[in-house]
Amino acid sequence: MLRWIAAICLCFAVTAVLGQENEAARANRLFQELKRLEALPLYEDLAKQFPNEMLYWERLADCLGAESAQVSDPAELKAIRTRMRDAAKRAVELGDTTVYVKEMAAIDPDAPTFAGISGSQGKVLLAEAEKAYTAGNFDLALTKYAAAAEADPHLYEAPLFAGDTAYLQKDLKTAARWFARAIAIDPDRETAYRYWGDAILKYGDDPAAAREKFIDAVVAEPYSDYAWQGIKQWAQVEKAVVLAPKIVRPAAPVVDPKNPNGITINIDPDSLDEKKHPGGAAWMGYSMDRANYRNDQFKKDFPDAKEYRHTLREEEHALSMVATISKELKTKPGKLDESLRNLIELNDAGMLVCWILINGADQGIAQDYEAYRKEHRKLLHDYLERFVVHGGPIREREQGAASPHV
Repeated sequence: MLRWIAAICLCFAVTAVLGQENEAARANRLFQELKRLEALPLYEDLAKQFPNEMLYWERLADCLGAESAQVSDPAELKAIRTRMRDAAKRAVELGDTTVYVKEMAAIDPDAPTFAGISGSQGKVLLAEAEKAYTAGNFDLALTKYAAAAEADPHLYEAPLFAGDTAYLQKDLKTAARWFARAIAIDPDRETAYRYWGDAILKYGDDPAAAREKFIDAVVAEPYSDYAWQGIKQWAQVEKAVVLAPKIVRPAAPVVDPKNPNGITINIDPDSLDEKKHPGGAAWMGYSMDRANYRNDQFKKDFPDAKEYRHTLREEEHALSMVATISKELKTKPGKLDESLRNLIELNDAGMLVCWILINGADQGIAQDYEAYRKEHRKLLHDYLERFVVHGGPIREREQGAASPHV
């Protein structure tokens, strides 16, 4: 008798497990088919059953985002966006490092979805397009996005999302046309480049062209995690490596809070030992040059500045000084440490400023990026292509030809 009871219990247990597996598989299928509204109740149930499963909370947040596009009542919208934020927070707590999940976890439920968009007609059409898109009606969504783009020719999101919709429909030619239109509106936003790169990578046959778009995204916004996510994704697919030249700099000079003109230079004596670190004495020039610049030159270069900030001009001068001193010391290149070798190579290539701005910037230096990009977009692109993205196919260009920027 006990054996029969045990067998019946086992059957019920197996049936329950299979049911859970079927629910998860069904939810995954719907999610992959972009039927997020249909997948929503399944992920709500799965998240309850398995509260420590990160993927279920991530997808629950995503599906709630899709649901939020379907409602217009402010109270209902806030409630859904609050649940979306909380689900994303739970995913992050469980270890989710995805950029868009972190952004969902940080949203303000009271802030309108398109708060930064002006122009009532374009905004209304964009909301209608989003409603169709999240419902899986891509033909209608594309029509609405196109209408929004015509209603407001300066609305970046309209051609951007139109391109994304065409991409999901596997129409790469149409997607490219819309992405190019978005880039023409604002070439200094990374999103259209990245979306275009995604489309080429998934449905095109030119990984080198995808690489170009992903690099353009980084040039547009090098301080955006999203921009770097694109080129890293490309590198993973193409078995390439994204790695910037390593340059370890001495600590910055320290200002005495009681005496603004009193600056202390901290140098590790061990770093100056020629036997241990051949050529290391050149780094003394970095710290001294930065101290002198802060005390004297900064006020001359930026007479209207109310307070000191670390600038590109200061960093370029200090690092160039190190490269010059290193050459004067005549230490054999093969004996120099990695940082000095990289510094000299970048300086000789005329790309030291690119490294400073893209890979060696702090909040002060980052303020100088926009002005530099305006005049040196191609140089920044070429720096990334030559020194940061290693391996994978590279599109061949004629000597001196410009990168294919839109």
